[in-house]
Amino acid sequence: GTATVAYPVDAKIDKAIDEARQKEAEKTKVIIGKCTRVSDGDTIHVVTDGNVKFKVRLDRIDAPEKDQPYGKESTAYLTSLIRGKTVRVEWQKKDQYGRVLGIVFLDKTDVNLKMVETGNAHHYSYFDKTPAYAAAESAAKAQKLGLWAADNVISPYEWRKNKRKM
Repeated sequence: GTATVAYPVDAKIDKAIDEARQKEAEKTKVIIGKCTRVSDGDTIHVVTDGNVKFKVRLDRIDAPEKDQPYGKESTAYLTSLIRGKTVRVEWQKKDQYGRVLGIVFLDKTDVNLKMVETGNAHHYSYFDKTPAYAAAESAAKAQKLGLWAADNVISPYEWRKNKRKM
C-alpha cells in the first residue's frame, strides 16, 4: 500500500481557505446549503457543501421576537418547514450585523412569503414594498391566521423599539 503523509493542521491556512470560499460564494449571490439551525422566525443558519457557514436573515419579513407573543410558534413553524433541508438563498446585501439578507427557497417555494401567508411573520413594510408580501399579510390578517388570531398585535419592529426605551 501507499503511505499517507500527515500534515500539521495550520489554522491560518484553513482560515484563508474558508475566507476565499466565503468570498467566492458571496460573488454569486446565491447560497445553496443545508439549514442547520433556526434561531427564530426570521433568522437561520445555512452550511454549504463546501462547509461555508452563513447566518441568514429572511428579507422582506419580520417575525415575532422570541419573548414576544407568537415568537415560539413562529420559530417552530420555520423549523418544521426547513431545518435539515437543502435551501437556496438569493441575496444582494448583508445587514448591519453581517447577516446575509436573503429570500429563502425550498424547492420552488418562497419560504419568506410562506411565513407571511401563514401568519407566522409580518411583512417588513418599513423596508420593503413588494406587493405579493403586502397582499399575503392582508389575507392572513383577514383570515386571522397565526399571530393575527390575537387582538392588539404589536409588530416586532415596535416591540423592539419599546424594549429599547425601557
